[in-house]
Amino acid sequence: MTITRRFVFPAALMLALAPAIFAQITIKLPKVNQPKPTPTPAATPTRPTTLNNPTSGNSNNNPTSGSTMSGAADFPKPPVATDQPVFLKNTLDVRVDTDERYWKMPQESNYTSWIPQVRFRVFYSGPPTLSYKVEYFDAAGKPWFTENVKQTARENSLNLTEISSDRPVGRFDGKATIATGTHGVKITNAANGETVFEGKFKVGKFKYGPTIAMFKNTYSFYVEQDWNLPIGYVWLASRQDWANPFLVTSMWIKGDLRLDDLEAKLFYNGAEIATTKDMGEIFAGQTRFPNHNEDKNLAQWTQYDFGWYKIRVNFGNSGKKYPQAKFLNQLPGDFVVKVFHKGVQVRETSFSVGANGFVDNGVAGRNKLGDDKIIVPVRIMGAEKYNAAAWKTDAFYGNPLTGFTAP
Repeated sequence: MTITRRFVFPAALMLALAPAIFAQITIKLPKVNQPKPTPTPAATPTRPTTLNNPTSGNSNNNPTSGSTMSGAADFPKPPVATDQPVFLKNTLDVRVDTDERYWKMPQESNYTSWIPQVRFRVFYSGPPTLSYKVEYFDAAGKPWFTENVKQTARENSLNLTEISSDRPVGRFDGKATIATGTHGVKITNAANGETVFEGKFKVGKFKYGPTIAMFKNTYSFYVEQDWNLPIGYVWLASRQDWANPFLVTSMWIKGDLRLDDLEAKLFYNGAEIATTKDMGEIFAGQTRFPNHNEDKNLAQWTQYDFGWYKIRVNFGNSGKKYPQAKFLNQLPGDFVVKVFHKGVQVRETSFSVGANGFVDNGVAGRNKLGDDKIIVPVRIMGAEKYNAAAWKTDAFYGNPLTGFTAP
């Protein structure tokens, strides 16, 4: 059984990336007793968490869920929010808002122009008084305009706050442009003057509408997001069971796909051990696109979260609730994730579990993404059209990952 749900932000806050930059606490794992077979409980959506280091044990390709665990590991504890907001860099979405009029050509009724917008999340437990200043810069690097952005949504159970641009009447007047190319953005915490982000975004366009003179200036503008495609994540998610979180990998795919057409298979030391079609889930987490999108194959990107309820980590109890599960604590070795769309493979990534847990390449930590997921390179397959070199310069809006190489 595959559980597939599509979430549209801000409702997606319940499934947001679990924030990080939290203290790590060492927990000694007890041995697992032999559980009696019991039905596996149904999972219900709630908060994801992440994993740094699962423990290791025997290397059997098909260990039973009740086999004895060995070793110990450090796992992130559930995050503790404070009144000091933590900017989550990998939730920043810079997009364009378009209008069919251009203030410099007031007599033209079909003349597309655009302004930038932002939205992002912060991890925060304080009052709803957060305010940020966003400065935009034109293609020449000169100041363009500034806006103040405030809280627009909040998920109290996760201590996640969404901050996003407003859309007031008259927002295009004197600001909108028809220029493409690279533009700048800077985000500052208005309360203390701290710069939380500074980068650049690239705007492209394509022609749409009837091919007649009155529509010659109609275009769809968009922020290029191909840099996301080769960057994947490995983490753990919980369904109100922090003791036995399950494995999730996240990957970006371009275009508008049906969740039911996707499947992710997990291989351990060359053998398939799990599929999202059997006690798994697929969520459409973040989706990035312009507010007016005429070509979803060209200008829509979605991060899909692929999870397997049968693959878990024992984080402090015997694991008896999951007799069908295989525990990463018992699976040192190499893992490969293959993603299929309508039966055709479109993505592949890999990671390893060593003597002390995940073999972490350190990319996420070095680049201070505000998240403790492990970053993994993703191989892109099929006929998908994209800029294969974008990650080298454009990742995280002009902040490419140090130490990362795409396949």
